[in-house]
Amino acid sequence: MAFPSLVLAITLAILYISSPATATGVESGGTFSIDLIHRDSIKSPFYDGSMTFSQRLAHALQRSFINAKRYKENATTYQTQIVPDHGEFLVNISFGNPSHKVMAIADTGSDLSWIQCKPCIKCYKHKGTLFDPKKSSTYKPLDCESTTCKGIDTVDISCSPTKTCEFYESYADGSFSNGSVSTDTLGLGDRFLPNIVFGCGFSNDGVFRSTWGGVIGLGGGDVSLVTQIRSFVTGRFSYCLIPYPLNDDLLNKSSKMTFGDIDFGPNIVSTPLVPKSPKTFYYVTLEAISVGNRRMNIHDGLNFSKPVPKGNMIVDSGTTLTMLPHRLYKNVEMAIKDSLNLRTMKDPQKQLNLCYRATKVIDIPKVIMHFEGADVELTRDNIFVTVSKHIICLAMGSTTDLPVFGNLAQMNFMVGFDLDKKKVSFKPTDCEKL
Repeated sequence: MAFPSLVLAITLAILYISSPATATGVESGGTFSIDLIHRDSIKSPFYDGSMTFSQRLAHALQRSFINAKRYKENATTYQTQIVPDHGEFLVNISFGNPSHKVMAIADTGSDLSWIQCKPCIKCYKHKGTLFDPKKSSTYKPLDCESTTCKGIDTVDISCSPTKTCEFYESYADGSFSNGSVSTDTLGLGDRFLPNIVFGCGFSNDGVFRSTWGGVIGLGGGDVSLVTQIRSFVTGRFSYCLIPYPLNDDLLNKSSKMTFGDIDFGPNIVSTPLVPKSPKTFYYVTLEAISVGNRRMNIHDGLNFSKPVPKGNMIVDSGTTLTMLPHRLYKNVEMAIKDSLNLRTMKDPQKQLNLCYRATKVIDIPKVIMHFEGADVELTRDNIFVTVSKHIICLAMGSTTDLPVFGNLAQMNFMVGFDLDKKKVSFKPTDCEKL
């Protein structure tokens, strides 16, 4: 099965929770929040205390460049090219009634969620207990003639000999999952949501970590978790990312993700979400970037004669850097360099181009991302990333594929997605205080 080279928009990893054994009815409306734990946090099961800050950051930056290469424009089909090492945040989740604790990767680069299930014909090594659908009173495999089964178009779907809906999810690294498309109760935060569509994988293999039980989709497609929970909460979700963990204090803190309505208050700006195919991804339109008084068009550097293409950037909390078209990146880099007029340094990780001694960078130019209808002014922490004890570098890179608005640029912003009104909003916020 052929897919295009598109990948995660908001890459998250799912951390298991302990929850009550009995699922309760759920009324529509309301809100609920969950913690987003950075993969490098002490709270993360992936935290490696033997790694230095520079090593952890180097891995995150490497993932940015890898992720950016997977976004292609004008693709008609796509492949979910996530590999486990690209997870950036953790959240809590469970499946079944009684509930079964699951830890899995989740991202908006895929829609259909899946977990490893018994009886496992072929499964990668898993430290946890596999989900047993026979023990869940609310588990139900879908018929291959069901509307849901027929409507899934982002993975390979077939009909089993027993007339149940089967899925086959493949990944660029050779990993895969194969099993039954089913429904069951899902526990998210303190809520239990009935009849959530997911894949029960009976044959799974690849480079998945032994602590991960599957993948959770947060894309915009019909069977993604984000879309399905719109039956229980309004079609809005938001997150507020704390700064990259530089010290033990931040390592112990969590970001927040909220499903449902949230009061953003004043000083909010919004830009349209652009519907494109596949609808898994969250596209916005970046018109230009300003550095001081110099405004540069995204389409062709300083050329304002060409129209700006709609949906030309993906909002992605799973990519560390903001990735720009090559010519625009070079212009932004040069404008910042000219404005600072300081001696540059070399990136000790040899990944970023424009670096300075941190103590010398005092007065920075005003940098504004001009989205359609929304000017987002970046702070020093959004513009520069600390790569060593004394050196900071421009937290941007260049790409020949679809640009990405990365998570460093989103730090200390409340970022809200309104799927009903089709817009994404930004508000400067001290996310550590939430």
